[in-house]
Amino acid sequence: MAGQRTRERGELEGEVMRILWERDELLSARDVQALFSGHTPAYTTLMTALDRLEKKGQVVRSGESPRKVRFRAARSGDEHASREMASALDAAGDRQAALLRFAGNLAAEDLELLRQAIAPRKSR
Repeated sequence: MAGQRTRERGELEGEVMRILWERDELLSARDVQALFSGHTPAYTTLMTALDRLEKKGQVVRSGESPRKVRFRAARSGDEHASREMASALDAAGDRQAALLRFAGNLAAEDLELLRQAIAPRKSR
């Protein structure tokens, strides 16, 4: 049926970013399209998503000619996640409460990792 969504909002962009983060090279839209799992988006739909991601600063475009245009993620997946967490914290009304709730949802291994990352700072 025309107009029926095959993905939730943001899911296509998320899948595109996952593909770009997994690759350490410039990819054409056709390359990205070939790497999709499940429902493969139309080329024009994929180009629209890549254009939007470029405008958001999440994707870097390389090349002038449409046939030679390649894409890569502007930042690694880890850098992106870090920025998203910092942005969410900055937007929180109560920074301390947000941090405490976040920490309360972490697994024991994650808490230990944070302790180890913070420990060197304390000894300085």
